[in-house]
Amino acid sequence: MTIALTPRQSEILTALGTGAPDGHPWRLTLDIRGPVDEARLRRALDQTIATHEALRLEITGGVQRVRNPAPVTWETAARTSTDSPPVQAAFQRMGGDAGRLILTLSPLVFDRGSVAPLLRTVAAAYADRAEEPSQLDFTRYAAWREELAQAPDAADGHAYWRYQTGPEPRLPYRNVTTADGRDQHQVQRRLPDIGTLIPALAARGLALEAALQALWWVVAARITGQDSFQAWWRHDPRRDYDAFQGTVGPLEDWLPVAVTVPGDSALADVLAGAMALLEEHRAQQEYRSEIATNMPSLGFAVHEPIPAVALGGLVWTAVPLERPLGAVALALDLTLDGGRPVVATLRYDPALYGDGAMAALLDQYAVALAALLPHLDGAVRDLPLLSDRDRQAHAALDQRAAAIAAPGVIGLLLHWAARQPTAPALCEGDAVWSYAELLRQVDHLARHLRHAGVAAETRVALVMPRGAPLVLALWAVLRAGGAYVPVDPAWPEARRAATLAAAQPHRALTADDVAQLLAQPAPDVALAPPKDRDAAYVIFTSGSTGTPKGVVVEHAQLAAYAAGVTQALGLAGSRRFALTSTVAADLGNTTLFGAVATGGCLVVADDAAMADGAAFARFIADRDIDCLKIVPSHLAALLDTADPRLPRTLVLGGERAPAALLSVVRALDPDIQIFNHYGPTETTVGVMVHKLDGEAVFPDSLPLDRVLAGTVVRLLDAAGRPAPLGAVGEVHVGGAQVCRGYLNRTDDPAFIDDPLAPGQRLYRTGDLGRLGPDGALHLIGRADDQVKVRGYRVEPAEIEAAALAQDGVRQAAVRPWGEGADLRLVLYVVGTANAQALRAALAQRLPDAFVPAQVVTLPALPRLGNGKVDRDALPAPDAGMPTDAATAASDPLEDMVAGLVAGLLERGAVGRTDNLFDLGLHSLLVIKLVARLRRRLGVEMAPALVFDHPTVTALAGQLRTMGADPDAPRQAVA
Repeated sequence: MTIALTPRQSEILTALGTGAPDGHPWRLTLDIRGPVDEARLRRALDQTIATHEALRLEITGGVQRVRNPAPVTWETAARTSTDSPPVQAAFQRMGGDAGRLILTLSPLVFDRGSVAPLLRTVAAAYADRAEEPSQLDFTRYAAWREELAQAPDAADGHAYWRYQTGPEPRLPYRNVTTADGRDQHQVQRRLPDIGTLIPALAARGLALEAALQALWWVVAARITGQDSFQAWWRHDPRRDYDAFQGTVGPLEDWLPVAVTVPGDSALADVLAGAMALLEEHRAQQEYRSEIATNMPSLGFAVHEPIPAVALGGLVWTAVPLERPLGAVALALDLTLDGGRPVVATLRYDPALYGDGAMAALLDQYAVALAALLPHLDGAVRDLPLLSDRDRQAHAALDQRAAAIAAPGVIGLLLHWAARQPTAPALCEGDAVWSYAELLRQVDHLARHLRHAGVAAETRVALVMPRGAPLVLALWAVLRAGGAYVPVDPAWPEARRAATLAAAQPHRALTADDVAQLLAQPAPDVALAPPKDRDAAYVIFTSGSTGTPKGVVVEHAQLAAYAAGVTQALGLAGSRRFALTSTVAADLGNTTLFGAVATGGCLVVADDAAMADGAAFARFIADRDIDCLKIVPSHLAALLDTADPRLPRTLVLGGERAPAALLSVVRALDPDIQIFNHYGPTETTVGVMVHKLDGEAVFPDSLPLDRVLAGTVVRLLDAAGRPAPLGAVGEVHVGGAQVCRGYLNRTDDPAFIDDPLAPGQRLYRTGDLGRLGPDGALHLIGRADDQVKVRGYRVEPAEIEAAALAQDGVRQAAVRPWGEGADLRLVLYVVGTANAQALRAALAQRLPDAFVPAQVVTLPALPRLGNGKVDRDALPAPDAGMPTDAATAASDPLEDMVAGLVAGLLERGAVGRTDNLFDLGLHSLLVIKLVARLRRRLGVEMAPALVFDHPTVTALAGQLRTMGADPDAPRQAVA
């Protein structure tokens, strides 16, 4: 007689063919204490196989039949092919009277629940005692399952399981890789005694096992931040049916569970809901007929130790099974003793999860279990999860006690001018200022400013580009006791005017003003050192209210940063620091003040060096630069050249550093010191760093594992509590580098009282992150809509406000697309405004990084139920945005230029008269375009050529006059 395979057997049969873990054989070891007669043992095992039909199954063609009893196969090494005997045996003498029976059993005929009945049967057979046979052997069970599957009411049961689905749990630190559970690691720990919890649960009508599983769901929900997901329950029907207690065969199965755990739900309600759900699972378990195609992501199982059997003068003990808990990415396996959990084992695929992360997760489950009783009536989100490991990780982020007693930046300048007066302090082009000469000119300018009324809390606007005059001017303002306000002259006039109106400076300086003041005799006025709490500078950042806001940084915070970053980055070993970014943002302050902190030389890069890869390489080499701070997307563009160069120390900041860029940098020079540096302007440039130490493979997001001295970083949940390892929290910063606040704004909600240190201030960064098992911080996004565009902090609300101020715009919303150097801002509007005219108008009001790459007109903006704009529902920008398709490229040169631009913009086509900047071309893409045109055409061209001739026709025409020939053999474009 043949019997259909059960759904579980069908899954196993598939696994046998693919080598997946569910097809791995069971290796059961029985330790035998006492004088063992090997011949008698063989007869006992033969009798055991005759007793349990499952051990004699033969499976062919998707059906199974029971073979007649035959002697067991004794092997020295087990075979694992599909045609291997279902049971193979080996016996080892262990010395003295001890022996060991090793059984290799096919998963098609055996599971973990089969161990106890098999152990009892073989022990009884050896002792010549009859073991009470199972009321239902496996073949009866399989036939019963087949009958149920064909029953008239089976459709309802099948439908029940189709609803047990949900999103995959997004567990942190899961590696992005293909895995099948083929290997399995485990971490294990004893659980706290919960004797008092059991009667408390019983008093509420709650079952312990259901509570233990629901608690696992709660921990997973808290760590993933998901209220709903799909989990899996490793269930053995022997626990539900007395008739199956002695059945040997693959009865255990993974049952899918659609989990819902709202954070505001009471724990007792979650436990009660879980118990009801699992009871319904038990009632419907026989109807699960779908064959699982995906490896369970998050499982739960329980088992009880198998008691030893003493019969016939021997003591038989089952050794823990040497086999993974089936193909599962991650599963919690609880060992029960007398119905109580005593040991928790977390089993996981090491290709997906690291050992440290799993140890942390298991610790959190143990903490949650210990805290369950007093928190039964509390909300899920309030259940304690912090373990000692978690607390140690948070404690390591508090470096306030390590604050460095350091002089202010003016004190540093005076120190080096006295100690090494002839050493170079500032270089631009061929001009070099020694420390003595730098101080002389700074003092000269400072006396003019002081005489003009500049003093403490007096602001001076510096309206000049990056250059030596700017450096001299900012030092002079600081020396005079005032606070400088950098204003980029490249900003549109409207932006400059708005910034100056908000800053209300005592006066504004240009580069010409600096030259004139240096040429005039300096007034005879005293210069007093600034006080710690005097403002040093005010930098305006994008504002969520639609207008820029000024961040006021004091001398104390600037001094703390200069000392802390010098220590963290080891800047004392660098001598020549490149200043490559606008001083209107604080990215360049790392090298600007790092140079004076170490007595090094600040080398100012001109615009050509930062807009052209070849010129940048010459700047690094010719100026002997050994420390550079730069935005990753800008660096990536500059390295797209024939002979790229980099300094010995590279500091990346302002945005995420992609793995592809890090690989390029490491390939250029394996000895380069690469640092990832993080921190918002409100915390004085940066507060955390990570040094890359020769990693062979780079993660998509670099961690941050060192907090600057004097600073505390806190990762807090919505209630202001430390976030458990792995859980998402908002990054807060406190300590010596937190700025005074925003100019002319008091009680800003971004600055709060430290909930863990009353009386201390914290800045809410809006950045979201997780702490890894090693204590490193991993940034994962924002709590608001703020984005970074080419290193600039951009609030979409500011762009939206500017758009709404234009005629014909009734509604506006901004959404970023892409990331890193490929990130584009797209403005969606409702109204009658012309898209190109609107973009041009915004370019007259906003800095370049704020100008949307594309404007899309919609009949209406999608809205959520609460009336807010549904940004996720805004349509993807059309890659085929209207172009001058009627004027396609007319010759090979135009065709080549159009193709290169289209590739950089990831567009299907570019018209010959389209304005390339209206299509989304920007300064960093221009750098790449120029490098590729040089390689293809063999012509020397400056980036300005693209800005001056922003259409395919115009650019190709200029290239043609330079002798460009697209048909000449050149280097291929990567």
